Amino acid sequence: MEAKAVKRYIPSSPRKMRLLVDLIRNKNVRDGINIMKFSKKSPAKIIEKTILSAYSNLIGKLDTGKLDMSDVIIKEAFVDGGPVLKRMLPAPQGRAYRIRKRSAHLTLVVKNIEEKESEKTQVKKNETKIKDTKSPELETSDNSAENIEPTEKKASESKTKVTKSKGTKAKTEKTKDSKSKETKSKVNKKN
Repeated sequence: MEAKAVKRYIPSSPRKMRLLVDLIRNKNVRDGINIMKFSKKSPAKIIEKTILSAYSNLIGKLDTGKLDMSDVIIKEAFVDGGPVLKRMLPAPQGRAYRIRKRSAHLTLVVKNIEEKESEKTQVKKNETKIKDTKSPELETSDNSAENIEPTEKKASESKTKVTKSKGTKAKTEKTKDSKSKETKSKVNKKN
């Protein structure tokens, strides 16, 4: 099950907030809260509150009403740009500099991890049902295919042995040639 929390009109630039949001994406809620608690950046407190809000929204959706923070992951986390407040700053010689005070919208989606595990078990049950319904003829054809594979493997192994032996012969020949050249050069130097 999924739950969503949206915080709008945060007085921080989206670029600065994305640095923090990238840290918590695909982590569980407990880790996300800890990361935000120990972050020195100013939007961290707002992101922490939004994580808790999304977590409480998920608990509210569930029938049991109990869920551990480590069993919930932050599935999606993104920051969009909000409205920009345009202000003027007096500048020299009668000019004015424009100040753009940006804002951001934060969206978090959290998901229960246990749901994925239950889906996997259902898929496994369906696969076992499909295997049970197979006819014996199909099973014998599968066995014949398995019998063919080892012979192919043996043939490929023998080829590699041959190539290895050829490669070692070539290396030994090269070493003999280099030794004979070295001895000839030593003899020439002595003379």
